[in-house]
Amino acid sequence: MSEEEQFDRSFWKDWYLIFMGFFYFAQGAAWAAIILIPVFMQNELGVDSDFSLTIQTIMLLPWYVKIVFGILSDRFAIGKFGRRRPYILLAGLFGLIGWFTLPSYTSYHWSIIIVGILLASSLAIADTVLDSLAVDITPPNRRGWMQGVSWGFRGAGAALSGVLLGIIIGDLGYPIAYYLTGSFVVLGCLLSLLMKEPSTPPKVRFRDFMKEFGKGTTWRITLFNILGGMGLSIILVLSTFLNDELGIAVEGIGISVTFFALGQFAGALLVGFIGQKLNLNGVLIVNAIMYVGLITSFLFLNFLTLQVIWIYVILAVMGAINGGYETTQMRVSMEYAVGKTSGTLYNWYNSMANIGQVALGVMAISFVENITGSFTYGMQIAGVFILLTLAPGIPLIRKLLKRQKEHPE
Repeated sequence: MSEEEQFDRSFWKDWYLIFMGFFYFAQGAAWAAIILIPVFMQNELGVDSDFSLTIQTIMLLPWYVKIVFGILSDRFAIGKFGRRRPYILLAGLFGLIGWFTLPSYTSYHWSIIIVGILLASSLAIADTVLDSLAVDITPPNRRGWMQGVSWGFRGAGAALSGVLLGIIIGDLGYPIAYYLTGSFVVLGCLLSLLMKEPSTPPKVRFRDFMKEFGKGTTWRITLFNILGGMGLSIILVLSTFLNDELGIAVEGIGISVTFFALGQFAGALLVGFIGQKLNLNGVLIVNAIMYVGLITSFLFLNFLTLQVIWIYVILAVMGAINGGYETTQMRVSMEYAVGKTSGTLYNWYNSMANIGQVALGVMAISFVENITGSFTYGMQIAGVFILLTLAPGIPLIRKLLKRQKEHPE
């Protein structure tokens, strides 16, 4: 029996994509709120920009260790409740605590970091376990759809949230904005429980994990994801760039996030739904070239003299390229995450991408910004990392295409 055949996927329903779409819609809305946390701390708590970015990086700790949640849900089922759903419930509980406590702060206190970690945990745990469940139940001919829906609706959630958060924060304040966002996250967790998981998953032993992490392919995919994450890290400095260098207020930042997210929605769906028919290497290479070209153009643009609508257009194009790239990156990871430890492998790859994006990449951009005094120059290093992803990425996709040709589904 092949690794692909170890799971019974006969119960798959295409409407499962709706539940995944809703959760990722909520996650997109949540990420828009997370991107605004440094601005919240600067404007409401009196924290300077560099320190606020550092705090944000610490808050996102759960995203660096997603593999832990993957191992737990792969290895330890909880009776008749299964090996995925109990952890989704835990994510919902953390969400109730984190999202409804964070905006109550009126001045900086160290405990805000713990609250922020719980807030991030609600997303990281649910994202991890749902990704694992998606690997378990998604047939090969729906994987492109799954990635397109996931990344696309995350972009749609961020788009709507970007507009509404700016308005809500301006009119009603941060607490209402974060309460609404948290409600969507918790509801997304609860709806996800309606998805059926395999009744007889394979028994996983720790030596199974060791076997997978002894393979060279596993580490090449790991490198691919770290570099890709570092290349996409400009997302997390956008709000600071728009606020500090362009002087755009929080309402304008919200609209900017919306344009970026709308582009991400379109790019992810396009690559996800028709990507099943396209050459993945071509998609990867074209995305990389377009991304680097756009980032490089920042050196020749004077954003302060541009009409704001052109800034929004640029961000929408960046979002479309980002959505297409991430869809391709995650599809490659999903295709290689097979067998008993599929959930752990997939979330290991995602964790490495997150470490690259929210930690290593942000630190690299901030380092260059501190030297040059401009995020415009700092963002250029992201383009370098995107180009470097081609070195491991192209051979991995060639190997994948060869495997699919030899063993068609």
